[in-house]
Amino acid sequence: MLEHYRNSSALPGLRFSRRCYSLLHHARIAPQNLRHFYRTYRLPADPFFPLFFDIKRAYLQERERVQEARRRYILETMRALPEPVLEFIKYVGRLEQHYSAGARYPVWRANLFPSTKKQADAYRRYDQHQWLGTFRAHLELLGTHYRGLNAQIESRLIACFVLEIPLDGPPPRRPTHGE
Repeated sequence: MLEHYRNSSALPGLRFSRRCYSLLHHARIAPQNLRHFYRTYRLPADPFFPLFFDIKRAYLQERERVQEARRRYILETMRALPEPVLEFIKYVGRLEQHYSAGARYPVWRANLFPSTKKQADAYRRYDQHQWLGTFRAHLELLGTHYRGLNAQIESRLIACFVLEIPLDGPPPRRPTHGE
């Protein structure tokens, strides 16, 4: 394919618009629509383009398959964590949803939930002390992002984690006399 590109007189001098480049980059042109693609972007009907689209589609599909396998591995690794740890991780995500105006959890995704297999494997080896430090750091970070989450709530959450008290609704409240 590269050799065909280099030997072509028309291809190396082509200039692509931003939209045309995007279509090439994402391999969005179906084979039956190539003639429209050539006409719309004033490209030569060269055999390079069908070959390029086939190779690019295969590459994108493989990359998507690898990303899905990585995502499944991370989820399986997280599900294998001890139940109190897993429940606290989920609770902290719901807590951020409670405080976030858009009901999202950007800090939780960026800071606590693993995005790599290496980080998920590291979480698997954490002991109680390491989880405690991780949760403290995360809650402090949440406190800097959300005004309603103060140090008192953070300390209550850490106490609930240490004592393995299940948490249901955000934010945690002080137990009443009857509880």
